[in-house]
Amino acid sequence: MEPNNSNKFLVKKVPITSYFTDLRGELSIPSLFLLFQEVAWEHASINGFGYNDLDNQGLFWVLSRIHAEIHKMPKWTDSITLTTWPSGTEGAFALRDFTVDSEDNKRLISATSSWLIVDIESRRPKRPNTFKERMPLCESFRATEDNAQKIKVSSGTPFSNYKIIPRIADIDVNGHINNTKYIEWAINSFPMDFYLKNRICELSINYLAEGFCDEMCSIITTKTDERTLISEITRDSDKRKLCTVQFSIESK
Repeated sequence: MEPNNSNKFLVKKVPITSYFTDLRGELSIPSLFLLFQEVAWEHASINGFGYNDLDNQGLFWVLSRIHAEIHKMPKWTDSITLTTWPSGTEGAFALRDFTVDSEDNKRLISATSSWLIVDIESRRPKRPNTFKERMPLCESFRATEDNAQKIKVSSGTPFSNYKIIPRIADIDVNGHINNTKYIEWAINSFPMDFYLKNRICELSINYLAEGFCDEMCSIITTKTDERTLISEITRDSDKRKLCTVQFSIESK
């Protein structure tokens, strides 16, 4: 690994402040994914394929899949080292990996993500070939063993079911529901007691379609086995599935 090569790797020291934490005083998963989103944007911008670079060509980035392996969550007042790098391509996907390390250089979190470049007008994906030469790929060093995969939804025991109407604060600069909101809604399907007695050790997300303001959504969570929960977020008006979130759980 070449952490001092700022073209290939972006390395950020991040303090875990109170507004990043959950009711346990740990970095919350929605906050973790907000940090991933922010460093991905920053590093892409440094290398000439960020938000403004794509916007000038009528394009934008969309997160399609992400998988995170959480060994231990940092706590309030901790400081972490967050590292990200473009880790390759897979068909239309541009891959980006992340690691989170503690102050004593222990690996806390490993993650990989798959992104699409989408045309603003047609909302159709394009291959990342135009920007590939600007991407300082490091395919020899990976945060996880495999790329983020398509989630296979199987039947299970009903766990929870609720509805939500996205509002203004849920919408991002691309005009659709921000990817971190789906994670927040899925976690909010957990009963408080269940959340406090268990921890999320792995998390996979597939973003399947755009969701928009004022469109009511259903969050249906099922338990497929003792360690696995799957949340499916669906738009009520047309029954279009917007996002699937798979959690691997273990007792604290």
